[in-house]
Amino acid sequence: MSTTSAHSGTPARRQLHRLVRSGTVLAATTLLAVGAAGQSWASTPTLRWTTNAPTPVTTLTLPMAVDSAPDASGIYFAYYATLESGTRPYAGFQPKPVDANGNRVLQAIFSSFNADATTTDDHCIYGADGGAGVSCAVRFRYAPGTMYSLVLKRASVSGATQLMTGDVVETATGAPVAHIGSFGLPSASGRFKPADQGFIEPYLSAGCGQRITVTYGKPVGTEAGVAHTGSLPTVTDPSSGSCLSTTSQTTSRGQQVMVAGNAAAAAAPTTG
Repeated sequence: MSTTSAHSGTPARRQLHRLVRSGTVLAATTLLAVGAAGQSWASTPTLRWTTNAPTPVTTLTLPMAVDSAPDASGIYFAYYATLESGTRPYAGFQPKPVDANGNRVLQAIFSSFNADATTTDDHCIYGADGGAGVSCAVRFRYAPGTMYSLVLKRASVSGATQLMTGDVVETATGAPVAHIGSFGLPSASGRFKPADQGFIEPYLSAGCGQRITVTYGKPVGTEAGVAHTGSLPTVTDPSSGSCLSTTSQTTSRGQQVMVAGNAAAAAAPTTG
């Protein structure tokens, strides 16, 4: 979809109250608020990933499986996807409550804090975490242990605007699963850097009592038709200030990370 609309948008698009941290969902023109404004902690486990590409890339493929998780909101597994200009979109997955039919659900997110971001995509609204930008999200049914990939693209460049798209595919087959959203950025924003960071965040206080196991796959960066496969991401706990702790092991499927929350160890919450 085109993402060159003016920043005014519809009233629904103008209202964003912490989409990522509060659990707001967008899908097929519907905006559903399913949680109160969230809490976050200054220190969270951090992720480092690389595609091993020698240059910036046009497409990023970031795989992850949720092996076990409560059917509840609370923890966000996020990747930063910094562009050549330094503007820093991010994307990731959040386990969510089951849907009306009892199916297990993940929410996929693709957002930009760039004040010049524009969108007309029905999965996106203006604002990012209480500030300027654009946030896109969709929920989809998932099978525990199945690896799904975020596919982020600099899909096209037209004049002063480049179109950024985010989708979810099944990693093993490449089959489309869900469209996250799309937005426009200044064309000078450029391509994705081939390596970056990420985080595991308890965006609700409930996350501090959860236990989740995920498996990260190897990121892939594609440029000029050539795919570059990186090494497995690594996760490091902060020295203090987080209610989450992690343990990791390398398996045949990827880097398995077990996240354990400890509500008693939670640092004083901050907004943001």
